[in-house]
Amino acid sequence: MNAKIHAMKRNQLITTIAAALLWCNISVAQESDSLGVIGDDLDLYAVLDAFKEAESIEAFEKEINSEDSKINNLDLDEDGQTDYISVTDEGEDDAHAFILSIDMSETETQDVAVIELEKTEANTASIQIIGDEEIYGSDYIIEPKNPDELDKRLMRPNLIIVNVWGWRGVRFVYAPGYKRWRSPWRYNNHPRWWRPWKPVRWGVYHGWHAKHRRFYHPVKTRRCVRAHGFYVKKRRTCVRIKKHKHHHSHKNQGNHNGHNHGNHNGHNHGNHNGHNHGHKDQKTNNNNGQIKSNPKQNGQVKNNPNKNKQKNKTKNQGSKNNKNSGKSKGGKRK
Repeated sequence: MNAKIHAMKRNQLITTIAAALLWCNISVAQESDSLGVIGDDLDLYAVLDAFKEAESIEAFEKEINSEDSKINNLDLDEDGQTDYISVTDEGEDDAHAFILSIDMSETETQDVAVIELEKTEANTASIQIIGDEEIYGSDYIIEPKNPDELDKRLMRPNLIIVNVWGWRGVRFVYAPGYKRWRSPWRYNNHPRWWRPWKPVRWGVYHGWHAKHRRFYHPVKTRRCVRAHGFYVKKRRTCVRIKKHKHHHSHKNQGNHNGHNHGNHNGHNHGNHNGHNHGHKDQKTNNNNGQIKSNPKQNGQVKNNPNKNKQKNKTKNQGSKNNKNSGKSKGGKRK
């Protein structure tokens, strides 16, 4: 009987440990998917998947703004409600740059991401979605994975170009009669069906779209060079986005949360209350953040009365000794 009870307790312990390890693995996986920036609230994997299934660009814009799709969780103006994302197609010939942007005011617009699409050959096209650097940081590029697992094992991801000609959204764009889409909606002028909602916390939001990571992945190589060239000329950003509480520039300010975020823009931010900016003529007091100048390095000499008095006394004594020495030895010095 005792052996049976012991076995039951052991099984319960094993089950508890296994559950704890599983929870830890899930937490670590979610943390690794977090960028820690504004872009955490617009999953570009989900956006690209919505483009794949869209029957038109207008339908795509509606899908990413629909509360039911749960794709848009962005609040750029930090008013506690989601913002409407407009889509505009820029480019020329077979090169398309679908710009996703949010109007911050009647005169300010912030780009969020751009979908770059190019037709490379007959019945062949490549696509990527690139997050704006103010929202996601630099070089955040997502593209579809190669469905052929064998190719993925034999080749590096950056060398694999996936043909997306079969995507519904791509076929619509390259169909005869397509006219470049330019969203008619602007600041405080949105479609009747749209209503903003309160953004959810990141853990919940991420859980809705984690499934898309099976089909898309981040890369460092830009595929659509012509489309990107058109986009660069049209990119828009506003100054106040840098004040957003989740802007990536705030990640590297000091030791605010116990993590050393390293060097940002050439400055060592170190202690949150005392920044060492590397100037040779300054010395930082890390206790209160005050900077004390070094007089010698600034070309300033601080007078010390006692030291000058002692120096003059020594000089006079030296002169007296030299005079006496001259008298005793005929004015000659060895």
